[in-house]
Amino acid sequence: MSLRPSELEQVVAEVAARLTGAVVQKAWCPLPRLVYLELRVPGRSVLLCLCAEGELARISVAADRFPTPGEPAPFQRWLRQELVGLKLAGLAWRDTERLVVLELQSDESRRRLVLELGSPGGLVLTTEAGRVLMLSGEGLAQRRALHPGAQWSPPEPLSPEVLERTRGQPSRLTPVEGDFLPLAEAAERLLGARDKASRAETIRRRLTLPYRARLKRSGRTLEKVRAEAARGPEAERHRQVGELLTQNLHRLKRGVSEVTLTAYTEEGVEEVKVTLDPKRTPKEEVDWHFHQYRRLLRGVEHARQREAELAREVEHAQLALRQLEALDEAALLAQVEVLRKGVGEDGPPEARPFKEYVGHGGQRIWVGKGGEDNDTLTFKVARPGHLWLHARGLPGSHVVVPLEKGVEVSQEVLLDAAHLALHHSGAKGEPRGEVSWVPVKFVKKVKGGAPGQVLYSREKTLVVRLEPDRLERLLKTRGGEAPAVP
Repeated sequence: MSLRPSELEQVVAEVAARLTGAVVQKAWCPLPRLVYLELRVPGRSVLLCLCAEGELARISVAADRFPTPGEPAPFQRWLRQELVGLKLAGLAWRDTERLVVLELQSDESRRRLVLELGSPGGLVLTTEAGRVLMLSGEGLAQRRALHPGAQWSPPEPLSPEVLERTRGQPSRLTPVEGDFLPLAEAAERLLGARDKASRAETIRRRLTLPYRARLKRSGRTLEKVRAEAARGPEAERHRQVGELLTQNLHRLKRGVSEVTLTAYTEEGVEEVKVTLDPKRTPKEEVDWHFHQYRRLLRGVEHARQREAELAREVEHAQLALRQLEALDEAALLAQVEVLRKGVGEDGPPEARPFKEYVGHGGQRIWVGKGGEDNDTLTFKVARPGHLWLHARGLPGSHVVVPLEKGVEVSQEVLLDAAHLALHHSGAKGEPRGEVSWVPVKFVKKVKGGAPGQVLYSREKTLVVRLEPDRLERLLKTRGGEAPAVP
């Protein structure tokens, strides 16, 4: 559903004809593959939208933009630092590589902003010579081995068969008379509303996810709690048997496995068969029944209190879900920062169970803060396909590299993560060490073990010789922002 090559060619030609010479006034990057540039031409400002998001990929002119989260993305800061004040010198569509290339310049500076529309898609800010200053789109960095300071090169061109098929698709753009940029504005009408609706529903799903998980979790727990709360009659039976045995203590003999006793109840006289443990003395048998009575009674009382707590949790989660389902599109898009977080990454950095560093190519690396936080990172935040590392045979933090599905870890990222694993372990300060690494799905918690204690299979081992410069670079990125490139 993204813009077709014929549509992209039309829009790029129109923008190049009407906006060449326009000055960049502002820049925003609300999401990793979405950028807005406010361009000023005599008499008006134009909001140029550059989107590399899968089926929503486009270049268009928008009437408004997505809200920008409170904390601007590093790519946004780079755009504002490098592009504001520059003039649009040229715009080109390269259909063989699915690229839109914007050339921007001033008397002192020349920059290039590249919109890659193929999979995985992203945006790259480079110098005129092609040196990468910054990029937006995690998958782009991993699959293209790009990183700040690297030399940018175009992706592999499409095959002649694919090119022929895509070039033959007709344009769906319907210009409206009177628009300043009729084709570019038609492109936004074609995909803009769908973009907002799609992202709004994604935000809704992410916001409701923890509440749905809580309802599911509480439902399972309620079954167990209710079963425990229903053990009152069982406790009462132990009390009655204990009292009956106490009344007949003189008749009991050790080694007997069963005895029939007379009980005087409100309903009358009743003969009761009582099973005994031959290994216990009569006094021990009485004490055991009263112990079971007290134990079960405490469990019943605790279960009833817990049942009330769970009922309040369920009510709160159901109320939150109703409120989230009632939110309209504008209210959901106001929380667009949700889309910039991975599942389990909610909350301010100090509240997360991990420290975040930035490795080679902008790859995030998570390091657990302690025993319980290690458990949370590995078994609640990390996904099965993420990479897990730990200093071999030593106490230390769990390290997770959150890879996108189907992406292999690069050697440089692996070395970065291994350095952090050693630095946050008993090997800190040593000149070399061994690090085990496996996909998270092969890591299991030790039943009954201490927090952070795990077992893992199919491990690979990396022998690491400490590189002080590498470690220093990594430690400077704590908090999730790559250091500036000189």
